[in-house]
Amino acid sequence: MSTEFEPVAGSPDHYDADYYDNNGQAGDRPALRWYVRMVRRYLGQGPYLDFGCGTGHLLRRLAAHGPASGFEISPYSARMARETAPGCDVYTTLDAIPGGAFRGLTAVHVLEHLDDETVAAVLACWRRVLVPGGRALVVMPDPAGKGRALAGDGWNGYRDPTHVNLKPHREWRTVLADAGFTVVREGSDGLWNVPYGKLPKLVDAGLHAGPALAQFLAGRLFLRPGSGESSVFVLEAPASS
Repeated sequence: MSTEFEPVAGSPDHYDADYYDNNGQAGDRPALRWYVRMVRRYLGQGPYLDFGCGTGHLLRRLAAHGPASGFEISPYSARMARETAPGCDVYTTLDAIPGGAFRGLTAVHVLEHLDDETVAAVLACWRRVLVPGGRALVVMPDPAGKGRALAGDGWNGYRDPTHVNLKPHREWRTVLADAGFTVVREGSDGLWNVPYGKLPKLVDAGLHAGPALAQFLAGRLFLRPGSGESSVFVLEAPASS
């Protein structure tokens, strides 16, 4: 099986400057601070691999806590990640990632861009590159979550045409477990993409965003699955191959 892949919708070159500008993820953002705290709490020490590292801001933050590398299929993203996180390796094919080299792996909003066959290849790669018992933090949009219910057809997860694999939380749980990973912890990021209705943004935030803010400040995962915008999983690789 080839390990030089691309999503069903959108070639690697699609993920360019315009793509990141349009989805608001070209630069650093507050959510990355929460992800790093989650990594430190639930994944432990590195080395880390940020799988689908985008323009490199999470990779840069992880590198402040230990050796960190990235993976990207987009030439633009890989180039930007190397500039954002100088000194960090950024791999562009699965085969190039060294086996058994990482204790922690992050994949934040990656799997929804891949068809099921590619997801299977990626999960096999994760098992290969993680040390036995290594852990992964995985985040993807939840079309069965409360965020989708409140936003309706205007939900943020539907706005990206490269989101070709929008599974509900319970289905992703099955896919991840069937791939050999143990689900150590699971939950949601909460309701943060306000406003969800016609109320002013601050008023809507007061109604909906409090639990997400509390979880963000705590640096923990305690909101139940389905209660927010995204599914969040902490996975553990098998203790032996």
